[in-house]
Amino acid sequence: MAGYAIGAQIEAQSGATLANQASTATGGFVAVALCCLIAWASISPFEFNPQEYGADPNGLKEKKGMSGFLAMEALNLNPDVERAHGRLAMVGFVGTALVEAALGRSVF
Repeated sequence: MAGYAIGAQIEAQSGATLANQASTATGGFVAVALCCLIAWASISPFEFNPQEYGADPNGLKEKKGMSGFLAMEALNLNPDVERAHGRLAMVGFVGTALVEAALGRSVF
């Protein structure tokens, strides 16, 4: 979702399509940096793990009142909601890319 939001913002400011952004050196750097950030954020919860949180996000359904996850509980960010958000972001990104390819210009 973060990559889609960044790409949409750059597109709105410069008029460059998502394909044009990815083909530039800056776009490639941003893509690699974003992938590294996501990988780090995925691994960092395992560094300090007093609740023995596992890699399966469905394991959070049974755990309540965990320090570090209280904001997730307050905002109702459970694994099902996060999965839906991720799928919506993928559909939005692919849809935008397809529309831009068909029109030959930026959407935003």
